[in-house]
Amino acid sequence: MKKSIFLRIAVLVLVLGLIGLSFTGCKSAASETTAAASETTAAASETTAAEGESVVVVGEGQLKDEYRFVMIPILVQAWFDIVRDASIRAADQLGAALGTKITIDYQAPAQADVVQQNTLLEQAIASKPDGIAIDCNDVEASLAIMYEAMDQGIPVVMYVATTPVGETIPYVANDFYEMGEIVANELIDLMGEEFKVAIIGGVPTNSAHSMRWDAQKAVFAQYPGIEVVAEAYDYDDVNKAQEEAAKIIAANPDLDAFAVCDAAGPVGVGLALQEAGKVGEIKYIGIDDVPQLQELMKQGVLDLSICTRPNLIGEWCTTSLLMMNLGITPVFNFDTGIGYLTPDMLKAGEWPGY
Repeated sequence: MKKSIFLRIAVLVLVLGLIGLSFTGCKSAASETTAAASETTAAASETTAAEGESVVVVGEGQLKDEYRFVMIPILVQAWFDIVRDASIRAADQLGAALGTKITIDYQAPAQADVVQQNTLLEQAIASKPDGIAIDCNDVEASLAIMYEAMDQGIPVVMYVATTPVGETIPYVANDFYEMGEIVANELIDLMGEEFKVAIIGGVPTNSAHSMRWDAQKAVFAQYPGIEVVAEAYDYDDVNKAQEEAAKIIAANPDLDAFAVCDAAGPVGVGLALQEAGKVGEIKYIGIDDVPQLQELMKQGVLDLSICTRPNLIGEWCTTSLLMMNLGITPVFNFDTGIGYLTPDMLKAGEWPGY
């Protein structure tokens, strides 16, 4: 039985509650960035009215008994598991509070391949879900298919991947260019202004990975004493990252540091450093807080990681899709802010993630 339109108010209250819970959970772990994150969230909310008319919303405020949201990541990988689990928790929380059932139908490609991902996207559309959340390998290559879904009345939200200028698909992300700058500058603070560095990127066509890559190269280019001696891509795969890092270490015996651009990179680099006996000799700054990275940090392989807050990303994928199903325009660009992870944060026990 469909519920009253007044439950829209309850949904908005729960949305505000999720914001509060998400940022409250981050404060003790990343107090230096909480204020900035709150500011970017407020700024993101201001974009709703400007962009909202073209965002696909369906329904007239009536709540259905069941919803099924399809979630499609870049590939099977630990970071995306964190986003998935957060999406499921939000679905359970919202469903229990509103008396409905929300299912997250998670469909992950085996590898970072745009053809595989677009096939899953097309299959998802054919199954007529109540919404789709996707982190695109290549937004431009998937854009027409996403608009096909929207033309059929299926709400779409992107996460991590950002919407190109002029397009109207809402997205949950952060300032990945700024994140790349932070990683590069933290590395410079650690190493000084003269060192040899190798850059390992993720998926070249993914907007988040490419923005971090571009930002790091731009920062390094400002220092004549910093030499980029090697570049490689891991396609967001830990094994590939370890393989590429091992090759670079073997070919560059005077290498001082690595710069990474995705969640798989710092794990693969750390494993390669352990294998080569170069821990402490070759430095790097991590990205994100997957369990393998936490373990490497506990082992002293790295001392700092810059995080994207995947729990908040997952929560807002679910929340945004439910809002669109109730005819409520979501935040067009929900900025999760940027967090920090240090060894001190892990001393009390297992770090649950942002």
